[in-house]
Amino acid sequence: MNSEQRRKERQGAGALGQPPEIELNETFNPFRNDNHFDGAYEILKIILLLPVMVVRLLVFVTSLLLGYLLTKLALFRATNVLTSPFPQWRRSLMLPVRLCARVNLFACGFHWIHLKGRPAPRHEAPILVSNHVTFADPLFLFFKHLPVIVTAYENLNLPIAGAIIKAMQAIAVDRISRTSRQNASDAIKRKAMCNDWSHVMIFPEATTTNGKLLISFKAGAFTPGFPVQPILIRYSYVHMDPCWVAEGPVIYWLLFRLMTQFHNFMSVEYLPIIYPNLAETKNPQMFAERVRLTMARAMNTSVTQHTFEDATLAMEAVRLNIDSGSALLEFGEFNKISPFRVKDAKRCLSKFLTMDSSKRGSLTFEDYIKAVNLPNCSLLQQVYRYFDRTNSGCISFRQYAVGIAYVSSHLRFKEAVVAAYNFCGGEENDLPDEPTLLRSLRVLIPSVSKQQVHLLFDRLDVKKGGILRLADFASYCDENPDFLLIFLIGKSSLL
Repeated sequence: MNSEQRRKERQGAGALGQPPEIELNETFNPFRNDNHFDGAYEILKIILLLPVMVVRLLVFVTSLLLGYLLTKLALFRATNVLTSPFPQWRRSLMLPVRLCARVNLFACGFHWIHLKGRPAPRHEAPILVSNHVTFADPLFLFFKHLPVIVTAYENLNLPIAGAIIKAMQAIAVDRISRTSRQNASDAIKRKAMCNDWSHVMIFPEATTTNGKLLISFKAGAFTPGFPVQPILIRYSYVHMDPCWVAEGPVIYWLLFRLMTQFHNFMSVEYLPIIYPNLAETKNPQMFAERVRLTMARAMNTSVTQHTFEDATLAMEAVRLNIDSGSALLEFGEFNKISPFRVKDAKRCLSKFLTMDSSKRGSLTFEDYIKAVNLPNCSLLQQVYRYFDRTNSGCISFRQYAVGIAYVSSHLRFKEAVVAAYNFCGGEENDLPDEPTLLRSLRVLIPSVSKQQVHLLFDRLDVKKGGILRLADFASYCDENPDFLLIFLIGKSSLL
């Protein structure tokens, strides 16, 4: 396609225009555990260590139950557990529980843990931040610091572990709710300011990764503007990757594999305290990014714009039995186009997979016209190329999502919907029927058949009254923004 044709297509998209180009990292998937169980050595090792695994499991369960009972004892008659700092004598009662956490790590094969650097006193760095790889991270930090942690609301209701989390006087947050995140940010600042509390410990990635890179940091740990001490947790391995991620083993299999290793390697490094400058106290995200880059350099790794929302999408991809890497959007970069929500991305992914009849992970033009049930014509080719920005002949989920997100969140989207409805015969309070829709569509697609329009009208006519209402038309465009592109590209003067 020459540049003149491209120019006409950009004009043909009407006032909405083309979505901006973005660079998405398709090389790394931080939510995949690439370690596979295979080889005679691993099988033989498991057979040999099965008796050891049984002993380790008994120690793990016993230590966990003992820690739970000691926690209940430490919390006996305690009030305002999550909002008032414990007196020193009550915190001392948690020491045996912390030792139980170390025993649990020992039972999982972490016999010794290499430490590097010096933990900073609380008055120097009230906030600790760390990368997050697996369940062993919070176990170690609980043993070492007994910190106040930030955790998801649902974790407070976990059996056994929920009581221990409450004893850490956790700050609970609903990561989807803006109000909850703001309340959590206020609680972080309040507890970090007062030395009666322990360190505030935060995993700024807000999810686990495979530890091969650092994804985007949430700003919560950096909003108070206090000094922070970064902690790096690494796991060296040959046969068993301990990361607990969306596309990886479930927790029970992970525990089994850890307990059937001779030894598991874990190292913890305390980096120097990082102090925010004046600009960073006013812009927490700037402070978060500097801390992230400092941690990445120390880990000798890279950073990406993946976020917790990508982890949620990866879990959805695993549920749908597809490669999680093909479903990632790098929300940190993607949201520069539009504020795409997770539920929107899930809906978009579900629709994309429905159209991908060949299950290749990409859409050809033939797949697309079959899915929309409209004839092969130049207009549909232009709509297809709206998503296929590289002219590769295939649309990936990322390309499809970029186009959908840009159109659906455009400031003139509702105006475009009304204009398209009016084009279909909805002007001057008229309610178009099926023949009217057929005549209108044939202006854009002369080869469209009555049967194709009948099926389309049946989807649009929600109340089955034989007429097309604006509300139903708008609802369909909300669900299928690419349908609106047919009008915007086919009738460049629509807006």
